[in-house]
Amino acid sequence: MAIIIMAAAMMAPLAACKEKKAESTNIIRDDYVAPKPTGPKSSSVTPMSEEITWVEGRHYVVSITGKADEALPMVQDANGQKYVDNSINIEISRADSTVFFDHAYTKEAFANWLTEDYRKKAILASISYIGIDSERLQFVVSLNLPDAGDDEATDLLMLIDRMGEVSIKPFTYNDRDDLEVTEE
Repeated sequence: MAIIIMAAAMMAPLAACKEKKAESTNIIRDDYVAPKPTGPKSSSVTPMSEEITWVEGRHYVVSITGKADEALPMVQDANGQKYVDNSINIEISRADSTVFFDHAYTKEAFANWLTEDYRKKAILASISYIGIDSERLQFVVSLNLPDAGDDEATDLLMLIDRMGEVSIKPFTYNDRDDLEVTEE
């Protein structure tokens, strides 16, 4: 009889646990409300300036500046939030301060590398100088959806040669290992 009472005592908590499991296990909130769009948002472009040794051992300065450009078409995320796109300028000057290369870029300069949907929804997030490949300066151009993380960016490799000619090709950070980049 004592064994039956002990077995019943041990089964009581298990029965109680079984009743608790019957509660809802839904982990998705059904009361979520998407944030309401506010005024247009903008992102900053971090300026950089770097002295390099390039053609025939001469000294140059690579400067990159940018701004949120309200003259450009705005992009909109899935919640209707508007974002101001960026305009980014690359200037390369010689040691005597004469300008070798000076060009402002917008997302449209890279439109051939973007899907139509990405052209409508992405912003020109940054252009970064990464080094020299024998005769060409190398830059990574990043375009991304403003409400997404960096892992959803489209990156392009922009090369500027000693004549000021620009070429562009797809780029992933795994490609960096294959580049002949010299850090100055």
